Amino acid sequence: MYKNDVVRTVAQDTRLSQRAVRDALNSIVRVVSDALRDGKTVTLPGFGTFYTSHRGEGTVKHIRTGEQITVPARRVAAFRVGELLKQSVRTVKPEKRGKRSRLGFMRSGK
Repeated sequence: MYKNDVVRTVAQDTRLSQRAVRDALNSIVRVVSDALRDGKTVTLPGFGTFYTSHRGEGTVKHIRTGEQITVPARRVAAFRVGELLKQSVRTVKPEKRGKRSRLGFMRSGK
């Protein structure tokens, strides 16, 4: 689902114009971004919590050259899922798939 899909669905649910919903959504994103940049936490009860976390310095391997590269310490955005959202996702049954062989190919009914 993309932003336009969210805007369209919320507009239908609330009977607001898509423009009003898009403006509100853009405002929410801006407010959360500004708060995280200032080191604050944003909690939406039942949905989740946006917060920043410190990621320490580390090393990674360059894929092509194999050279070790040092990645500096930095602050990253993170999200902790709220309990109501967890429960709503848990109640959805996964799609049934065909049985797969050990090689990963779909088995035919023959």
